[in-house]
Amino acid sequence: MKETHVARRYAQALFNVALSRGSIDIIGSELFQLKSFSDKDKRLISFLEAPQVLTEHKVAIVKTLFTTRLSPALLSFVLLLIEKARINLLSEIGREFEKLLEEYKGLIKARVTTAVDIDSDYKRRLVDKLEEITGKKIELFHRINKSIIGGIIVQLNHKIIDRSVRFQLNSLKHDLMALKVY
Repeated sequence: MKETHVARRYAQALFNVALSRGSIDIIGSELFQLKSFSDKDKRLISFLEAPQVLTEHKVAIVKTLFTTRLSPALLSFVLLLIEKARINLLSEIGREFEKLLEEYKGLIKARVTTAVDIDSDYKRRLVDKLEEITGKKIELFHRINKSIIGGIIVQLNHKIIDRSVRFQLNSLKHDLMALKVY
């Protein structure tokens, strides 16, 4: 919990810098690429976290690797994370930055689960309805999970709308189990 709070503060600071420089999309894109790289190969972060490696050496390596690949603002940010021994929070900072970016752009990611594939017309109508309900732009991610039997589950940020057959059957089971029969 504390690390999430710290990551959120760092993400907010980077977001404010990116916004003030008018490079929110560039810095966001670079940060997501860096996060993706560090999530796939943990060796770089492990090296940058290692207490036996001097901070000056870490800084020199990062400058060598990323000076031409990252914008100056993001490079400075990464160097700050190294100097403050917070580089281990890079993935969490990336997630928090993404939330801030979505909020700034008025975008919500909707995760939709169905038991079968749905056609593009249904997806479009679902997106239109969700945009009407939320008043924000919806980015839909669809996945198939046959265990829900039928129906649909929609996740919008922290809100879940579960209209699956599995949920309804479980609710019915719970209600029947709570009945007292004399």
